[in-house]
Amino acid sequence: MGVMSCSRKDCENIMCDTYVQSVGYICSDCKSEFKEYLQKNGLNPTTEGQINKELEKFMATSKDTYTDGNETTVDDFFNQRTR
Repeated sequence: MGVMSCSRKDCENIMCDTYVQSVGYICSDCKSEFKEYLQKNGLNPTTEGQINKELEKFMATSKDTYTDGNETTVDDFFNQRTR
């Protein structure tokens, strides 16, 4: 494992050992979040090209976009903020 910075927007992790040519380095936190991104969006890429395409989109998002905060519905989100 080298001291390579994750290429994802707003990610400050530096211990990355995974490199994908089209996106650069990706840390283990972002790899886990990518799996959540796929699941939450109902995506199931089955070819390298499909995975690469989704990974490129994902890497352009800010870190913790898909894991930040507790899971909720839109209605519950608004209800918690309504007086």
